[in-house]
Amino acid sequence: MKKIHLIFFILLTALLLQSCSDDSVTNNNVTPPVSDNLTLLGSQYSSGMKISLYSDTILFVGYNNLYIEVKDSASDAAVIDAHVEIMPMMDMTTMMHSCPYDNPSSTNAVNGKFPCDAVFIMPSTAGNWTLETNVHNHVTNAEGSVVFPLSVTEPMFSTLKSKTVNGSTYFISMIEPSKPIVGINDFMIKVNKRVTMMNFPNDSAYSFSMYPWMPSMGHSSPNNVNPVYSSEGTYNGDVNFTMTGDWRITLKFIESPQDSVSFDLLF
Repeated sequence: MKKIHLIFFILLTALLLQSCSDDSVTNNNVTPPVSDNLTLLGSQYSSGMKISLYSDTILFVGYNNLYIEVKDSASDAAVIDAHVEIMPMMDMTTMMHSCPYDNPSSTNAVNGKFPCDAVFIMPSTAGNWTLETNVHNHVTNAEGSVVFPLSVTEPMFSTLKSKTVNGSTYFISMIEPSKPIVGINDFMIKVNKRVTMMNFPNDSAYSFSMYPWMPSMGHSSPNNVNPVYSSEGTYNGDVNFTMTGDWRITLKFIESPQDSVSFDLLF
């Protein structure tokens, strides 16, 4: 009996240590919500694994959170220790290109999924988007690869702008506010530089001043905080909306004052 108690204590201690590990930190500290709150974009099988792709909502031009779920195809048990890589690709018949994206930054799943992201730079009406997903299961050592067809829509108000500054093209994605409210809102952008049509690394070369304006009423708002670089191409600040309606947020490149981009929203 004492031996059984000892074994139970060892197993319990191991589980507690695993739950306290820092390896669960993912890109942009995104924690996947439960599956009921996600949109399943597809499931495919490879090398004894069921690989599923989820997103927060339907895919659109701009920044999208993505989540890869891996399960054992025989037992349906979640695979939570794996190396996952993605590669978004657009086939325009005459040419192919990728877009900005981030692979999962941890080999440990969070809530059973591996968070990643992609900034789709054009809608599916321009060609065919796919997402190649490669998985190395650290438990079984199996390696699988699947390709998901994607449908990317064009939103009414664009959250992605491109700008050529000093000879280089940058893609600026507005991530927040995704659900604007009257008052102080978190403001987050992501900046990627186009090095080649296959390489869009996160960028921190520029800083920005922010200026919100309400075109229909002809006024701005107080208490705004310029976005400051955080990590992985993201900048964080605050934007204040004093009333509902139409708003335009203009970002000026401080190091290149003649260059700016603007985002329109309505709530």
